[in-house]
Amino acid sequence: MVIARALGPVGRGTVAFITVTAIVAAAVARVGVTEATTVFCASHPERRAALLSNLVLSVTTTAAIAAVVVCGSLELVPDLRPPGVGSGELAVLAGGMVATGLADAGYMFVLGCSRFRLHAAVTVGSSWLYAGTIVTLWQTAGLTVLRATLVWVAFQVAKAAVLLGVCARAERFGRPDRRLLRSSLAFGLRAWVGSLSTAFNERIDQILVALIASEAALGIYATAVSGFEILLYLAAAAATAMLPLVARTDPALQAERVLSAFRSVAAVTTIGIVAAAALGPTLLPLAFGAAFEASSEPFLWLLPGTLGFVALVMFSNALVASAAPGRSSAGPLVSLVLGLALDVALIPRFGASGAAAAASIGLLAGGATALALFRARSPFPASALLVPRRGDLALLRALARPFRRGS
Repeated sequence: MVIARALGPVGRGTVAFITVTAIVAAAVARVGVTEATTVFCASHPERRAALLSNLVLSVTTTAAIAAVVVCGSLELVPDLRPPGVGSGELAVLAGGMVATGLADAGYMFVLGCSRFRLHAAVTVGSSWLYAGTIVTLWQTAGLTVLRATLVWVAFQVAKAAVLLGVCARAERFGRPDRRLLRSSLAFGLRAWVGSLSTAFNERIDQILVALIASEAALGIYATAVSGFEILLYLAAAAATAMLPLVARTDPALQAERVLSAFRSVAAVTTIGIVAAAALGPTLLPLAFGAAFEASSEPFLWLLPGTLGFVALVMFSNALVASAAPGRSSAGPLVSLVLGLALDVALIPRFGASGAAAAASIGLLAGGATALALFRARSPFPASALLVPRRGDLALLRALARPFRRGS
């Protein structure tokens, strides 16, 4: 919100391009090792020391290679990047790729160890400290694109240091294990297609808006996405907590645990959608400034995709946890391919609203695919998706309890 008010649509769009590109490139560079680490940490706790060493070495290497390739290409061919991205911003982007990759690695490792309290504390603490730092900078030295992105990278570095430092103290770094790394790649590559597609679903449309439309249009769209993402937090948190829990659950009980969580999250999210549709068009320009009034239309177009996102993350994570990483990738991949095709068709004519409509349709299609594949693996009646059962809210509270009390 502060960045939007301080820099306007164009500056907000440039910041979004840098941060989104760093996040997407880091997701590409992971090549599935982080996804496999989460599952292996939960199912083979005795191998965590070697998993931690493999994780840090592989992510550092691949993220550094990605930074050289991406930033080198953008430096050599200026037409590939928006006008507001110069050599200084490219240097920040390179650092952001490596830092984001390591921060994600730390998050995935602590998730596999079921250290939800640490996961939540780092997320909440870094988010508010980042916001406070941006406000302080705005009120003192002044806010620029370069300063805002430098602060963002600094907090990615801090998150990686805290998460990996705690992991190292708890589990110790073991001797890197090539055979274990090969197993991680064999498992993770199948899930990586899905996680990579998810990362692209969440971010690639913003890059396309900047390249096809303008940085100003991206600023409008990024602001709409910022409001929309609030509706996704509950589903993302529940799916995150559910993954290691389901991985340790008896296969005969996995489907009911997943369905109970889905019903609870879908019900609460539906209430949020109704409230967002009623209040969003008024609150967005009030929070971000009159220059972002145009964000209301793409915001409304994004709302139908919320329930698609709920189904996508819940059932895709459930498939990973039940040792079906290949199937877990299908839903995100469908969402990505359809969303990209619609982006190319709609953004040139409709700008930010076209990107929003494409995102919603893609999420709904991806969610339906993930649901169908989970149902094929663990059959259940269609009524089980909608009809509440005793204990639904109790399970949702159980998923949230580790964030309050730790593991």
